[in-house]
Amino acid sequence: MANEISKSIRVTATKTGATVSYNSTLTETMTGDDMISSVQSIATSAETVNFGEITGAPRLVIIKNLDATNYIEFGGDSGLTVFKLKLLAGQDMVIRPESATLYGKANTAAVKIQVIAVEA
Repeated sequence: MANEISKSIRVTATKTGATVSYNSTLTETMTGDDMISSVQSIATSAETVNFGEITGAPRLVIIKNLDATNYIEFGGDSGLTVFKLKLLAGQDMVIRPESATLYGKANTAAVKIQVIAVEA
């Protein structure tokens, strides 16, 4: 079967009379059949984000910060030096990591995240 993954992004920002918007829809084909949706606690020291049974780099990862106060930093190594992404409290992001290992580190206190991942 083809086009099992469907992703839509819509962003609009308006301020002082100016508006920008972006809309995108994409469908992709999965080669595997593993996918997860789970909640994980991320501590204040770097730890790996759990992608369940997905063994290679996921095709699509959505992470939502479920905390009301603290942000989380993500990176490709435990020192968060390979790349760094910052996810503020209550926000979410869609990424396509190049490896099966993604590290997260909470600021100030442990943070719960929702992780949705789909195999390539």
